[in-house]
Amino acid sequence: MKKGFITAPAVAVFLLLVSGCARTGQDVMSLMPRPGFSAGWRWDFEPEIYTPDNLFEYINGEAEHYNDYDFVEMATASHARTDDELASLTIDIYDMGNPLNAFGIYSSHRRPELEFEPIGEEAIVSELDIRFYKGRFFVQLSAGSMDKVVTEAVREQAVSLASRIRPVEEPAELSFLPRSGRVPHTLQYLARGFMGQAAFERALRASYRVSSGKCSAFVVLRESDEDARHALDAFRESMRTQGQLTGEAAESNSVRLVAQTQYYGKITVQAHSRFVVGIVDYQEQAEADDLLATITASLD
Repeated sequence: MKKGFITAPAVAVFLLLVSGCARTGQDVMSLMPRPGFSAGWRWDFEPEIYTPDNLFEYINGEAEHYNDYDFVEMATASHARTDDELASLTIDIYDMGNPLNAFGIYSSHRRPELEFEPIGEEAIVSELDIRFYKGRFFVQLSAGSMDKVVTEAVREQAVSLASRIRPVEEPAELSFLPRSGRVPHTLQYLARGFMGQAAFERALRASYRVSSGKCSAFVVLRESDEDARHALDAFRESMRTQGQLTGEAAESNSVRLVAQTQYYGKITVQAHSRFVVGIVDYQEQAEADDLLATITASLD
C-alpha cells in the first residue's frame, strides 16, 4: 500500500472518480472526504478501491466474511496531520449492496457491552474506532493515535460522512424478531450457515430475557413455504444423524422439533410460512414455546 504525500496525478484521478466520470467505485469514492478536509490535514496515502476479488489484500482473514454478505466494493484512504505524520486516521467505506447486508456486517461487530451512539443508524464507538452503518454502507474510521486532535477528527468525520449518506427505510426483516424482551444490541443478521446448518442461510438472531434467564431466538429467511419445510427436514436429519433429536410433534400445518445439542443447548424449531423459527439455549420448554408462538404470530 503506497504511503506518503499524494501526487498531482493521483489527485486528478480522485477528482475524476468523485465527479462520477469513472464507473468503478463512484459511490464509495464520492463519500470519501477530500484531502485537506480540515486545516492541518493531508492525505497520508492515496485512496484505493477493493472488490470481492482482491479484498483479501487489505483485510486478509476477514475478506471471506464480507463476501458472504455480497460485498460490492470498498474505498479506503488515510489522512495525516501536516505537522505530525504519526497523527493519522483511516477511513474505510464498504458498499454492501443493500441495507440488510450493511446491517449484517455491522451487527457481526457489535456486542451488548460495547458503547453505542446515534451516528448513522447506529455506531459502535471506542477510543480509537467508530463503526456505523447507514443505507447500504458500512463505515469504519480508525484513529492512528490517542492524540485529542486525531480522536476529535475521527468523530467529526464520522458524523459528517453519515450525514452525506442518503437515509433509507429500515429493512423489513429487522422487525421479524419482536423488540419486547429482546436484549438491546443483540439482533444480528447472519448470511451463511447459522448454527452450522447449510440450510439455515440468511438468519436473524437475538437474545431474549425470560423468567428463567436468557435464551436466543432466530428466524431463517427462505424463498417459499416449501423451501422452509425442506430446510426443516435438513435440520431434522442433521439432528437425527448426530443423535440429538429428542422430540417431534405435529403443529397444525407444520412440525415442531426439539433437540438437545452440545454447543447450543436445547433447541425448539418449526417451519412457519416461508420461515424457519427457533428458540435456542433455554431452560424451560414452556417459555420456549411461548416465545416461539409470539414470534410466529408476528410473522403472520
